[in-house]
Amino acid sequence: MTSKSSASGELKEAIGHYLNAVAEALLRDGVPVTYVRASTDTRAAADDASIATDVDGDIGFNISFERSLYPESESVELNWSGTSGWSLMPMVDGAEGYYDGARWMGAGLVPPVDRVTSFMAMARLSPAEAGSSERPFYRQPDSDLTELHRRLAAFVPASTGIRTYGMCFTSMVQGVYANRLSAALSSPDDTEVSVAFRPGELDALRHLLEYIQIPANGLLSAYARHLSEDLDNRRQFSATPSHHAVEVARSIRKRLRDRQQRGE
Repeated sequence: MTSKSSASGELKEAIGHYLNAVAEALLRDGVPVTYVRASTDTRAAADDASIATDVDGDIGFNISFERSLYPESESVELNWSGTSGWSLMPMVDGAEGYYDGARWMGAGLVPPVDRVTSFMAMARLSPAEAGSSERPFYRQPDSDLTELHRRLAAFVPASTGIRTYGMCFTSMVQGVYANRLSAALSSPDDTEVSVAFRPGELDALRHLLEYIQIPANGLLSAYARHLSEDLDNRRQFSATPSHHAVEVARSIRKRLRDRQQRGE
């Protein structure tokens, strides 16, 4: 028999993988997603009647993106509620209720991923016109979660093995950004441009590149290391300018194209 805690854990993972699917689509649309969070902890809802949900999750963004949507908010989240579906939530100091100011998407509890990305596309144009201020309710808190779990389970990858949704999110983000760096570095446009840096700004950039050079980051780490070496080399005016990051990116992309052509 499946224990209650085990069932709750499976539901949490299913929620997380649904959030991951939305987060990946948003990243590919250029939205700077920074985290996903899934929860089946009902204590917060019990303590605050304004929440009125039993399971939920959030997708977070970087600060610049949050400010572009709601300049006066402390933070902004794309929230999924197990009773009301998706909403865009600006977190404002002094708000009386948890969902004060939320813009609700509608379209049910588990709408298709592209429906959520369309909602976010509208929010990027005009947050005040995206969705509705009226909160919908599709199920009651603490009602049967079996059907909801079944629908969410469709988003759990068959090959996750022992990886959690959080581990899958980290791997997905690394892959998306590695592909972006690879495409940028291997662009056919080789035009050189002059950019003026203060010494401190150049050092800050090098520190950021060093921070990314974590073995677990895979290709992202490799690109950061080679790009950092190229910048250091160009800083020495007597040295021959190097383009190791570009060479590595083009080599990797060529190998990938060759593998695709062989059907591997």
